Amino acid sequence: MNALSRLEKALGSRRALLIYSHRNPDPDTVGAALGLQFVLREVFGREAQLCYRGIIGRAENRELVQRLAPGLKPARMLTSSMYDGAFLVDCQPDFGFDGDEDPVPLTGVIDHHPESGVSEGIAFTDIRPRYGSTSTILTEYIRESGREPGASVATALWYGLKTDTQDLSRRVTMEDLAARDWLMPRVDLTTLSAIENPKLSRSYYVSLVTALSRAVVHGDLILTEIGRLPYPDMVAEIADRLIRMERIRWSVCCGLHEKRLYLSVRTCHPEQDAGDLVRTVLAGRGNGGGHDTMAAGRIELPDEGCATYREAVQDLWQRFRAALGCEGVPPEALTHELPAGPRI
Repeated sequence: MNALSRLEKALGSRRALLIYSHRNPDPDTVGAALGLQFVLREVFGREAQLCYRGIIGRAENRELVQRLAPGLKPARMLTSSMYDGAFLVDCQPDFGFDGDEDPVPLTGVIDHHPESGVSEGIAFTDIRPRYGSTSTILTEYIRESGREPGASVATALWYGLKTDTQDLSRRVTMEDLAARDWLMPRVDLTTLSAIENPKLSRSYYVSLVTALSRAVVHGDLILTEIGRLPYPDMVAEIADRLIRMERIRWSVCCGLHEKRLYLSVRTCHPEQDAGDLVRTVLAGRGNGGGHDTMAAGRIELPDEGCATYREAVQDLWQRFRAALGCEGVPPEALTHELPAGPRI
């Protein structure tokens, strides 16, 4: 039975649906959500509301939502009793969905991350870790349905695929390339350019300077922290920049936002996996995961005090150094002197 047939069976009599992105949504989860919304409406006659938890902070992501997904709403603004089923896209129930906060029963999970083992018993699951993006999976659904997506859906799917595969250079499959080729003629290039080149806030540059001044190098590992974050995605933006530094194979950045310590990891190591590293480092302390070259995680903290934050960061840095065999490597300051230590 193909995916659309299984999806139709899982829908049953459900009419009012939610589509959850993962927490602090990125382009792939937004593109996949728009693609699923299109399929549910055009193929199965079901209406679906897009929603998320967390913050949309990165300038490119804000521009994406403003231009292509203005109907994406914070979950807290919705009345759950109005809906009889929910889907997760680009995530699984242990990341982006909380059964205590979200009483709507889960109907389906569509994702390309490694299986976490917590989706058993859900009516519809389509988890393809081999694929470079979840947007690729939804593009296949649309192609299989024979429906023609509008420019907004096609552009969002293309951008989701593009960013999650690092411009089609990371973990790209034949299916990703086929999706790219099919979507490209349907993309609104003017809108895409506006999304990729947004204006950046002053807080972005302040955080960038802070991260650079606090960065410490241990061989091929660079660690930094920002303190209080303007938005959670900022750690990913910093990690993206630092992994491009010569002789660096691992970049890690973290910071504090609303009693959560967020972290982002990037690697260009040919044989090691960033997702595996984050799961190892956070074992017993927090939640996280990812792919071979990029991963993320978070730790719930009891408060936002400076001492709590400092202790959490120091423990995290020690775990990363131990996991990567850098414990005996002397630290080097990225800038003029070693930072005094984590601080808010």
